[in-house]
Amino acid sequence: MGYTKWTDEHKNRVAELGEQGLSSSKIAQKLFDEFGVNLSRRTVSRYLSTGHTSSRYDKLKKNTSKVKDVKRGTEIVINKDGSTTSSTTMQMTAEQAKDPEFVLRAHGFNPDDWDIVSARNNFWQQNSQENGLIDLYQSKITVKPKSDDELTPQDIANLFKADIIPYTVNQVARDTHNLVVPLPDLHFGITRFEDTIIHLDKIAEVISSGYKTIVIEQLGDLFHSSQMNSSQTLKGTILDEVDMVQAVEDAKRFFDVLVKLALDNSTKVYIKQMGGNHSSNLEYMFMEYLKVKYPQTVIKNNIKYRDAYLLDNVGIMLAHGDFAAKNLPMLFANEFGGVWSLAHNRFIHKGHYHKEKTVDEGGVLSQQFGTIKPNDKYEISNGWTLSKKVLYLLEYSQDDLVTEYYV
Repeated sequence: MGYTKWTDEHKNRVAELGEQGLSSSKIAQKLFDEFGVNLSRRTVSRYLSTGHTSSRYDKLKKNTSKVKDVKRGTEIVINKDGSTTSSTTMQMTAEQAKDPEFVLRAHGFNPDDWDIVSARNNFWQQNSQENGLIDLYQSKITVKPKSDDELTPQDIANLFKADIIPYTVNQVARDTHNLVVPLPDLHFGITRFEDTIIHLDKIAEVISSGYKTIVIEQLGDLFHSSQMNSSQTLKGTILDEVDMVQAVEDAKRFFDVLVKLALDNSTKVYIKQMGGNHSSNLEYMFMEYLKVKYPQTVIKNNIKYRDAYLLDNVGIMLAHGDFAAKNLPMLFANEFGGVWSLAHNRFIHKGHYHKEKTVDEGGVLSQQFGTIKPNDKYEISNGWTLSKKVLYLLEYSQDDLVTEYYV
């Protein structure tokens, strides 16, 4: 396949499709379908932003106005695993060789229907009497049909943001005390919404008395898996298979109940996010969903290992708990000096180990919370099944912790 010569018709069509809001990759596919010209999405993107084709093309344009397709044979092999291997020789630029969609179309595969499993492009240059020095590639790719069940990143985003109707209430002044709701290691996927109902009922009883500020702390591992199509941690540790689509829906239902309760019974609601070792990437996206759904909440979304905040005169440091657990009080003082210096009393909230542990570390009360997650096969096989399945609610005055609720 030779270099594509841009015609006014091509340029006008690219501009027209760009004004319609189509992405560069969609425009490239449209031009291939309508005109049989194969452009890389980068080339289309460059033209939309600058009005010019690539500088390499500009240099070669005079010598390639009569370029014809290189005569070639294409070998197609259908493999036992359902994939297809295609081998062919073509003329293209180094930029085009790096564009998966361009390569797929050059081999005769629609990028909307096929994914590249592997690709190898061997490059050499050859003199042509008509065109001078031209770049040739021996291109070999193995492709597989896209699965209807495979979720794209856009599918995942839609799971979080589809059909969102923002929820708002008329908040009124409440009691002078504050309430903190730590949520460590919910592991939705193993945990189902039905497992949380008894806890939500008890939370509702406590929250209904009304508070000045309610802080919901998402302390990490909100989901059991970091992936939607497979069950594994961020580091790739394989886990029990779970339905992550259902996990997202269960998490949405849980937070819909909890956040509405908090908004209805407080003057201000904060949500603090800490990423866990199982699913911090999905947790970050989930917080973005909550921002859209509950615009009256103040959401601190981050991917840091530690964070801290001041609740009146109470300093609270947050961590998932898997890193630097023994050094957290000193890190609190050094990394969050502002919160540390202004606080009358200081606390650390963390999870990760799925069991309760409270230690007074030099005047800093370090609280490690358990989980309400049902025991999975790994925990059962190792006998890690004896921890309490409770959530904590922590009530603070302006200066100190005054009440703990077990729910």
